[in-house]
Amino acid sequence: MKLVKIVSDQLLTSSEVGELLQVNPSSVKKWVDDGLLIAFRTPGGHRRIRAADLVTFLVRHDMPIPADLQDAAKKRLLIVDDEVDQLKALSRSLKRFADKVEVTTTSNGIDALVLVGSFHPHAVLLDVYMPGIDGLEVCRRLKKNPATKDVAVYVVSGAFTSALEQKALEAGAVKCLPKPIDVRVVLSLMFPARGGELEARAQ
Repeated sequence: MKLVKIVSDQLLTSSEVGELLQVNPSSVKKWVDDGLLIAFRTPGGHRRIRAADLVTFLVRHDMPIPADLQDAAKKRLLIVDDEVDQLKALSRSLKRFADKVEVTTTSNGIDALVLVGSFHPHAVLLDVYMPGIDGLEVCRRLKKNPATKDVAVYVVSGAFTSALEQKALEAGAVKCLPKPIDVRVVLSLMFPARGGELEARAQ
């Protein structure tokens, strides 16, 4: 069976992973048993592997990523900032990484909460000071919702302080970043296993 355009959240069986990588399914099972490849078991005892976790495994072990997995290697990033110039600048900077990052932007917290439900981002780059719902409140709401609690939130601010950083972390953010945003930092956070490679492209 040929698998095409596999997305990051798609679940694969050991046999499907074996077919993709042209290896015996028993090798896949051994990787899982040895803790090298993340997997979980269904109530019936069958292994399932997220495509994104498979990509991470391949990158960490310097193995080529099959063409069918290229879409799974991409991550979705939602950028939320009421400063339009900031949105445009970040979007331009990330265009060269279109093969790795799919970007959507919005300028307010209300739309951000709606977009998280439809765009399903892996990460949100969230400005703190916005009219209406501020970034910290958006972060709190995302973390309280079981459907969005696993989304990585990176809070950003042009008025960065240690006190603000503490508030952001308490709200559930992974990290608080000062403006102007360094695209290399964002990429290293989103792709920890490939940080060096992507940072080099950002030079």
